[in-house]
Amino acid sequence: MTGTIAALVAVGAAIGIGMMVLKKKTQAAASSAPPSPEPEQPPENETEFKTVLDSLLKLNLMVRTDAGFPSDLTVEIEAIMDDLKSVIPPMMERYPGEALTYELKKIGGNHLHKIVKEFLDLSPDSRKAQDNIFRNSIKNLQEVTKRSRQIIENNETAEFKTMAHFLAGKFS
Repeated sequence: MTGTIAALVAVGAAIGIGMMVLKKKTQAAASSAPPSPEPEQPPENETEFKTVLDSLLKLNLMVRTDAGFPSDLTVEIEAIMDDLKSVIPPMMERYPGEALTYELKKIGGNHLHKIVKEFLDLSPDSRKAQDNIFRNSIKNLQEVTKRSRQIIENNETAEFKTMAHFLAGKFS
């Protein structure tokens, strides 16, 4: 009986030692393995531009789902959105600190959406009364985005501040 107990103790000790050795090997392998890479965060520019795109997408859906919204204005608003989508990324890349970059992001992210939403929230009678004012606002934004596109395409950096001051005064 004493031999059996001694054998059980020996087997238990062997199992315990084996488990300790296995645990140490696992810890050593884990500590020598390279740390798992953390997921990369998108650059700030991408995040900012995605915010602008989200706003433009919501705006496009609002305009297209409103049965009473004039189709000619839908075309004009989509032209503004197209200009903003093509102008903002190069501005953010080449001229991140410029006031014109800031103003264009503001127009794409907030201002255009706000103007259109306020018009869409009006009753049909109020829309008729405000139609000319709304159309003028859209025309002004269309001119601004076209001119901004020209400034960027022609790299007219001297015009950046002038256009930025104009936008800040007109749309802020």
